[in-house]
Formats: sequence, C-alpha cells, structure tokens
Amino acid sequence: MLGSKDVEKEICKMLDMGDEKLLAELERSFCISDERHQRISNTLEEMMLEVDRLISRIDEIEDESLEDEDEESSPW
Repeated sequence: MLGSKDVEKEICKMLDMGDEKLLAELERSFCISDERHQRISNTLEEMMLEVDRLISRIDEIEDESLEDEDEESSPW
C-alpha cells in the first residue's frame, strides 16, 4: 500500500507525462487492477468451494453420528 508521500509523487509524475504516456500508464494500471481482481475472485471462489466441501463433510459426520446413536439405542 502506498503512503501519502508515494501517492503524491505518483500524481506529480503523472501530471508531468504527455497524453500518450499518461494513457499508456493508465491502461497499464487498469490491466494490473484487472489481474489483481481476477486473482482475488479466483481465490474467493476456491475458498467458497472448500467451505462447501467442509460443510458437506460436517453434515456427513453428523448423519453418521446420528445413525450410530440410533443403532445403539435400538432394542433389536
């Protein structure tokens, strides 16, 4: 994360750029931002799938536990 002094330097640098260079710099920044967003999105999707898998496994374990309790309490 950039500090306020770093941001100020970047802004001053961008203000001194010509139009074409500024456009190229903004495009590069947008591409980097899009790539970062995609990585975050992919990671979040993976984490959600893992949470779903864990919830399913917990449900299975609870069901098995209930079945075991039923078998133990059954008089047959």
